[in-house]
Formats: sequence, C-alpha cells, structure tokens
Amino acid sequence: MLREIVDSFLALRLLLALPAAVMLSQFFFGERGWGQLINQSGDGAVRLLILTLAVTPLRLLMKQMGLGPHWPMWLFKRRRDLGLAAFLYASLHLCAYLIRQANLNVVLFDLRTAAYLAGWIAFLTMLALALTSNDSAVHRLGVWWKLLQRLAYVSVIAAALHWYLIKSGHEALWLHLLPLAVLEAYRIWSNFARPAGLRH
Repeated sequence: MLREIVDSFLALRLLLALPAAVMLSQFFFGERGWGQLINQSGDGAVRLLILTLAVTPLRLLMKQMGLGPHWPMWLFKRRRDLGLAAFLYASLHLCAYLIRQANLNVVLFDLRTAAYLAGWIAFLTMLALALTSNDSAVHRLGVWWKLLQRLAYVSVIAAALHWYLIKSGHEALWLHLLPLAVLEAYRIWSNFARPAGLRH
C-alpha cells in the first residue's frame, strides 16, 4: 500500500498542490494579504525549481551509491511534474503581483529595475520550458530540446537574483542554493574530472 502511494503520480501531484491550497485558503479565508501570497508562492517556485535541477545530480549520486535502479528512475520520471509545479507556483506568484499592482504603468516602472527584470526573465524562461515539457515537443525539437532545457539554469539564476534583490534577508536563499551548488559540483567532477574508466 505504501509503495503504491509513493509510486503514484496522483499522490505526488496532490502533495505538490497542497502548499498552494494552504496559501490560497489563508488568503481568501484567513488574515493573509497579497504580500504574504506573493512571498509564499515565489518561495515555493524557487524551491521547486531548485529541486527540479537537483534531480539529475541526485540520480547520479544514487547510482554511484548503489541505490538503484528504482529510486534513480523514480526521480527521473517525476522531474517533469516538479518542473511544471515550479512553473505553476511562479504563475501564481506573478498573477498575485499583477493583481495587487493593478496598474500597467507601475508594472512597467518596476520592470526597469534589476530585481523585477530578473523575475520576468525567470518566469519567461520557465514558461518556455513548461510549453516544451510534453512528449510531442521532445520529438519535434529533437536535439534542440536538450539545449532548450539548459534554460532551467538561466531560470534558477534569475530567480535567485530576483530573491536576493527583493528580500532583505538572504540566509534562506543561500540555504536553498547551497545543496544544489554542491550537487552540481559533484556532477561536474563526476562527469569530467574522474578517470574515464570510473565513470558510470
């Protein structure tokens, strides 16, 4: 029974949707305002984006630790859901911001600043990734699809810059980015620095 729940895509999607349901219920029925909704949805988008990018180096680490083949494949099959969830939280973040501003001139004025420009870059690159996350796009784009996926790194850098420039405290940002940086460094070391005979 537990294995079926863990392997269920529906269970994962419900779990990913739960924080959004809590945010919206607190906004509509509690005492949370636009600011809290914007902050929480933005944080959720960044966390899920980081988690999505961490999938590939985590799979590599699991394989080299002998934790396979089930768990590395489990992660691989759920990367798309994680990425789409990150985009949906980013969409909620953007919608809440636009509704609160309710003025195109204010939005355009904000866009002139590095903080908001970085946020828009993060969202637009995530939008491109979301629109091409289906099997049809993978087949149509061919080798270009993998190159397009590199935009995820642009997304996370832009999102991190947006967070850094918008918020006054940066400890949470570093705590989120450090594990990804360590995993990516391990991935680079494993792929390029290790002797060819030891690579998996």
